[in-house]
Amino acid sequence: MFCPQCQAEYQPHVRRCSDCDVPLVEHFPVTDRDSERKQRRSGFIVFKEWGVFIVLPILFLTTTLGFVALIDTPFGIQIVAMIACTGFVFLLVFCDTRGWKGYSLGEKAVRQKLPLLLCIHVGFLVVIFAGITVAILIHPHLSLFWTVQRNRGGSGRFRNLSYFDHLSVLSGVAIVFTQTFICRGILGSALKNEQSSGGS
Repeated sequence: MFCPQCQAEYQPHVRRCSDCDVPLVEHFPVTDRDSERKQRRSGFIVFKEWGVFIVLPILFLTTTLGFVALIDTPFGIQIVAMIACTGFVFLLVFCDTRGWKGYSLGEKAVRQKLPLLLCIHVGFLVVIFAGITVAILIHPHLSLFWTVQRNRGGSGRFRNLSYFDHLSVLSGVAIVFTQTFICRGILGSALKNEQSSGGS
């Protein structure tokens, strides 16, 4: 039995709340706010489980369009890299992917950590922007796409990448996974703390 006002729990034989002096109920009444919250929570769960089919096409489309539109601009490759980094981190943190269990945005602990995660992401984007800019100044053929050269017949194909190019690409992948592990660690700790405090 529960009190509908203070939500205190009582033994089955008790009929009135000792604090509020109101009749007890067996179940809390379902309000419009509760049903709306449940629908929104189920929507977050659906996105967590099926978000990979939403994020990947959007990521591919935005990265391709960004590359086509910005490749001739001074900071085009940096902007495309930041878009790709943002998409992959979001995918690996918040969506269920193969071998990864995503974190639902419907969880209170996850939403509380979003400002911190945003600050961390901005910091990593600054590192990516600065790193690519320095690499371009050091080596003009850094980008994988810039290694496409034309044969005499006119067809394009990839030439062998230099060690510098391999190191640059691996550094970008390492940055994405480093941020992913940091964000997942923060969210995992936040959810554990919420569950332990709720259970005590």
